[in-house]
Amino acid sequence: MIPRSLLRAAVRTALPFLDWRVPVSLLRGRDRVSGGEVVLLSAGRARRTGFITGRFFADRPETLRTVSVPVWRLQVLLDSWQQEADLTVAAIDRISSRLFLSKGWLTVPMWVGSSMGVPDDLWSFARSHGDAMNDIRRVRTKGLEAELSRSDEDFDLFYDRFYVPHLERRLGEAANLNPRWILRLVLKQGMILWMKQRGDRISGDLITVSGKQMTAVVNGVLDGRDELLREGALSGLYVHRILQAQKLHCSEIRMGGSRPSLHDGVFRYKSKWADALYLHQGLVSMNYVQLLRWNRLVGPVADFLSHTSLIHHDHDGFSALWVFPKHLPLTVENLQREHHRLNAAGLRRFRILVESEPPADHGLPEEVRLIPLNALELFKGTLIARDVTEQIGQ
Repeated sequence: MIPRSLLRAAVRTALPFLDWRVPVSLLRGRDRVSGGEVVLLSAGRARRTGFITGRFFADRPETLRTVSVPVWRLQVLLDSWQQEADLTVAAIDRISSRLFLSKGWLTVPMWVGSSMGVPDDLWSFARSHGDAMNDIRRVRTKGLEAELSRSDEDFDLFYDRFYVPHLERRLGEAANLNPRWILRLVLKQGMILWMKQRGDRISGDLITVSGKQMTAVVNGVLDGRDELLREGALSGLYVHRILQAQKLHCSEIRMGGSRPSLHDGVFRYKSKWADALYLHQGLVSMNYVQLLRWNRLVGPVADFLSHTSLIHHDHDGFSALWVFPKHLPLTVENLQREHHRLNAAGLRRFRILVESEPPADHGLPEEVRLIPLNALELFKGTLIARDVTEQIGQ
């Protein structure tokens, strides 16, 4: 069995050679908020830029032009095309991004992981996490039971009938499926946690245990059926993960990756259990980053960030960047309500960009930074204004 750390190192080293040519496209379509025309400059394979593209446009964009360039010429091309675009995104491997791209980009992981400490008592945990209590009750009322297996036959069933259809249903064309052979290797170090209802398997979780850490690698729902979600197919997995982790004397559960946005539904669901964030450890995905920059942080870009907050790398942790929606009055009540709705444990900073001077008595936690958009506009093309570094760079 090849150690996973060795596989990661091999993939990280190989990627700059495998992806030495980068496709670059200038895309035009409708904005999700105003319906007006917007332009995105996209560099990288579509399956890696698809999250940003899908959230930026209201529907499938038109390709104005496209080329393919060596990665060492990418910065020059992006600089020459940038003035035509509202937003630029480059999804390339981490080594190439450090070697060939300039500073001044917002660095966003492809996926962000959520983790939780294993509670001594599930019910005590639930009483302090109201949303989690609802899931635990559903598991009981729906009669969901757990089963463990490690057989190759069960793995093929899980991959073909659970994992693949569930991911394709959830992500569509943006689904980046793990190859069968990689997940089969993972099974050698783990097991499948099945969720059963009236004797039938309705969902499954491929999990591994290393020391005191349990990791949920991938999951799936039978044939990707939405009605099984309402039966507790996924919530049951979260509950029984905890019960299984307790039996194995684990102290931490890593719940796998989500799209890097506080607005992502999967991330929001995991947040009601999670108490920390980590870089998702996918063999390929962890070695890529999404780099974003813009000419002006108003109009289409501000609209985009108002409905798609971004979780980004910040020193040795993660912070979030969000534009307060312009349709909401900038009041203390609205700020506190939206912060409560979106905030996630494990963020280093939660930066909220506002169109006007924020109320001084907002009462938000100290890790929240309220920053007027016009302060950032002073520095065209720069992510973080130098005169407010003390506010947003700490």
